[in-house]
Amino acid sequence: MWLKKIQGIAKSAQTQYQQSQLFVIAIDGCGGAGKSTLCQALSDEIKPWAHTQVVKLDDFYHPLTKIQQEQLHNVYARDAYFNVSEFKGCLLEPLLKGMKVSYKPVHWVNGESDDSIELLPKGVLIIDGVFAFSKPLRDMVHLSLFVDTPRSLRKQRMLARPQDDTSWIDHWQCTESWHHHQESTVDAVEHLVLGAQT
Repeated sequence: MWLKKIQGIAKSAQTQYQQSQLFVIAIDGCGGAGKSTLCQALSDEIKPWAHTQVVKLDDFYHPLTKIQQEQLHNVYARDAYFNVSEFKGCLLEPLLKGMKVSYKPVHWVNGESDDSIELLPKGVLIIDGVFAFSKPLRDMVHLSLFVDTPRSLRKQRMLARPQDDTSWIDHWQCTESWHHHQESTVDAVEHLVLGAQT
């Protein structure tokens, strides 16, 4: 059932896709929802008919200190975790104008990488991550998905990831929940996928 849903979304993308322009897909949802699993499956379905690139928003998040977590909430916390204006202006807009871009991933623990990732302004670009379908990006996205998963399962998955500190998870979950409620993400996307199946 889940795979058929992914195949149907890929078919929809293929119908809309034009080789002359970059086609952008946003996969949004909360942390631990199963976005990356869905992203991989969707990418595999698209690769036979288009050059496919994946941008993981994990590479753009900034961890907050414990003091920041105590002081920053809602919009202030979200903007501290992820600078959507910078992502839009430095990556998405240039790509849609036909320019190559490169960026250095930011690792949650180790900071900015020394290695750069290059993206080409062609084929299909899949944006995988929380805030992928934020309001400032919506007019640049051609197809949108939200992976909907119960909060308890999402937290279980996040706690299971290799990490020394898990104290940030509650603050992150409150921030992303506020964001999606504030921006009505679930109502705005074209496709809703149940992440408990991923």
